[in-house]
Amino acid sequence: MGAFCKAFRDESFGVVWANENDQFAVKTYQLNFPETKLHDKSITELSVVADQLSTVDVMTAGFPCQPFSMAGSKGGFSDRRGKLFFEIMRLIQEFGPQRPKILLLENVAYLLAHDRGRTFGRVVQEIQHAGYWFLPPKNYSSLNTRTHTEIPQNRERIYMAALSWDHFDTNDFEFPEPVNEQRDYREFLDLGSRVEDCYYFPPDSKWGQMFAASMEAGDPDRVYHLRRHYVREIKTLGVPTLTAHMGDGGHNVPVIRDRWGIRKLTQVECLRLQGISETDFSFPADISRSQQYKQIGNAVTVPLVRKLARECRRQLDRLRRKQ
Repeated sequence: MGAFCKAFRDESFGVVWANENDQFAVKTYQLNFPETKLHDKSITELSVVADQLSTVDVMTAGFPCQPFSMAGSKGGFSDRRGKLFFEIMRLIQEFGPQRPKILLLENVAYLLAHDRGRTFGRVVQEIQHAGYWFLPPKNYSSLNTRTHTEIPQNRERIYMAALSWDHFDTNDFEFPEPVNEQRDYREFLDLGSRVEDCYYFPPDSKWGQMFAASMEAGDPDRVYHLRRHYVREIKTLGVPTLTAHMGDGGHNVPVIRDRWGIRKLTQVECLRLQGISETDFSFPADISRSQQYKQIGNAVTVPLVRKLARECRRQLDRLRRKQ
């Protein structure tokens, strides 16, 4: 939906072009980035020459995580979605000498361990073959929203930074350090007023009764979520990883108790927990709640990526001074 781009735009980068295949995410992106050329088709159909892709300083990409996730299919590169990583590499090769100076990739942390490390080894080989300094473990880092920002969401992702051999003598990209303080999750919620009825569980429903029983046995001020067939209490004043399944009844739905009952977090609250304010980001009126949740769950946390964008800026500024 554009969270990666928003983070870089907030750090004064210009977003020249983007690629998205999901028709609903396309609508959201176009509403929030009207100045950016969006190629709304599969990356397999995207071409540097045919689509006249402009040369850029930084290319960012979050390739599908399901094939590499501990909770997913674990199909890796044998999964059709897993193969999309190679399409990113193809585009870089098509740029030739004009390839991006910096490549910044994101995926689930389990990518490192998938297939006993062989999958990540292939990722490393492909990036190096494309002409980039990328030497593990220095040039990647597993960053968690909960520990690397003030936002109390337990969201760990691996970020990989590669620097072009044609422009940099080495890769000394510096990843952010953990922060000392996290805010209380309740600061991100609308607890002073009742939200719409659709977010509340009927007290006599199966799930309403399950959550009520768990909250009575645990701490009512904590966040709870459904783990397939049972309810789990989050022991800290934080929230679990926001997922793409929040709006369709799937597991890992964050649930709280307010003065009016037991309810799910709203889309606006989830946006805030990804570091996005509803005052400078919005969804089209015809995008359903489930699609909004999906896009939020598939997004990156903006304040975390902003730190990476600042480091990209530092690297580019150092490069210009040398020239």
